[in-house]
Amino acid sequence: MNKLIIILVCTVGLCYSQNVYDVLRPYFGFNSSQILINSIGGATVAAGNVIPGATSNPANLAMHRFKQIQSNFSNSRFNSSTENNSATNFNGFHFTYPIPVFQGSLVIGGGVNKEIDYMSASRTDIFKYSEVGGLNIWRIGAAVEYSKKLYIGSDFEYYTGNDEMIEFADDSTFYFRPQYKGLGMTVGFLHSLSPKFQYGASIQLPTTLSVADQFTYSNHIETDESFSDTWHYKAIRPLILHIGTGYFEKHYNVFYEATWSDWRNLKFSSEEIFENDLELPASVIINQEIRNTLHPTLSHHLGFALHLPMLPIHVYAGYQYLPVAFSNVYNSDTRHSYSTGFSYMIQKNFSIQASYVKYFWKYNNEPENFDKLSVGIAMHY
Repeated sequence: MNKLIIILVCTVGLCYSQNVYDVLRPYFGFNSSQILINSIGGATVAAGNVIPGATSNPANLAMHRFKQIQSNFSNSRFNSSTENNSATNFNGFHFTYPIPVFQGSLVIGGGVNKEIDYMSASRTDIFKYSEVGGLNIWRIGAAVEYSKKLYIGSDFEYYTGNDEMIEFADDSTFYFRPQYKGLGMTVGFLHSLSPKFQYGASIQLPTTLSVADQFTYSNHIETDESFSDTWHYKAIRPLILHIGTGYFEKHYNVFYEATWSDWRNLKFSSEEIFENDLELPASVIINQEIRNTLHPTLSHHLGFALHLPMLPIHVYAGYQYLPVAFSNVYNSDTRHSYSTGFSYMIQKNFSIQASYVKYFWKYNNEPENFDKLSVGIAMHY
């Protein structure tokens, strides 16, 4: 993470232009959704009705038979060998609403949740850096039982968010505040082969984020060299494929999901940013750099759910293997995360939930980590 930040600040600060890491930045952070989804490591593409909320597969909605509303807030922390920072946020809400139909099922769902956390902090002999922000998704979706035990669904998504990055040095300050807006869509299916086994897949279609990147450079010595500007560009994320399975016993469930995307297809476009030396649109050079720098990723998500007999409590755990889209930054070019959580039904229609997830990796053989504690409530009726 730190090297990515340093490259961003130094390159942009000196050249006053964009680069491949700016285009990737809106989509690179720490995935964070609702509590139970965090608890099982995001392995939700074939979770069915066991995991409510905004899963990676909208077809899961069609298996829900009860109305539900859930919401939560969270506290997040980033720790490096030199610095740390934290933030507390409302993390979102989601509703599920089955509609009576003559045959099969029809369920709608929607809400808003923080999809990605941006957070980092570092210090060297010459600068101090901090970052905090997030990307939120407002979504509305529907799913139906297309035929017996085969469910299909789709989500329409509206993205909003911002990221605030500040670098303090002895003689200058760099300040970045990109703001994001965009639209997206996810489609998927779920097939229940038996009461114990189901599989599913979904595709997040390419998403275009419009970015207004506010930049301020303050020179503490030569104040007349200070300036500010706003760059406008678009960052087009390639499609993301999710595929996985779920295995269900009376007292426990096991979930697996694989997520693939070819980040070489990430695209930059702008009508106002040019390379000063070549007088060419920046998109020509930056998109070539993307193809040369980024590569496909295949992440793995594994989750467990334990339903204790005779007790109104469910316990969850998860693991994620998360390769990054660029090389020579993280040890083995990979991050990992562990997570756990629970849901406890206080009354028939009311439950409390909590989850804890921790990402960890090494940068220059020094450990860094990000963790997030979330608590919330759910009402079923």
